[in-house]
Amino acid sequence: MIKDRTAIHGKIDPKLLYPDIKIAQDMYIHPLLGSALYTKLQSLISTNTIAGAYKTLLDDFVADCLVYYTLTDLPTTISYQFWNKGVVRKLGENTDLPSMSELVDLANKYKNRAEFYANRLRLYLRQNAAEYFPEYINPGNGIDTIVPDGRSYSCPVYLGNEDVKKDRGYESWYQGDKPNC
Repeated sequence: MIKDRTAIHGKIDPKLLYPDIKIAQDMYIHPLLGSALYTKLQSLISTNTIAGAYKTLLDDFVADCLVYYTLTDLPTTISYQFWNKGVVRKLGENTDLPSMSELVDLANKYKNRAEFYANRLRLYLRQNAAEYFPEYINPGNGIDTIVPDGRSYSCPVYLGNEDVKKDRGYESWYQGDKPNC
């Protein structure tokens, strides 16, 4: 799917793609969906019984988000590989290697796209959770439960968010009492 939706060359070894896909699922998709909805989708996919609203969610919202979060990390993964002698930068015939700053720019481009699709996914879930996705509203209450993340975009610059300054207990951040969910 990632090769169909992006400019990734068809000859890239899938073994180079799978780790970054898994990382994108764990780091970005799981927090967007929350534990219960993420587990529900995994179950429906593994049993090949995904249909209706869950199929729409997966095909029209989660897939694009996952693709672009994967592409965020992929430039360095493909450019640098671990070998017996250490980390090496691969260079093929008749190719020109981009600089590290160009790789960072490329990763940022894909991160912006991923955040756009993450926002669409989040808005779709908020709009339809009560009717179609009760798992999004009730992600669980275990110590390992991931509550859906309500933030749309990341910002590396502190903008004076007063909520961050408040001394909040562990339960309010990790047990479902988080605003914007």
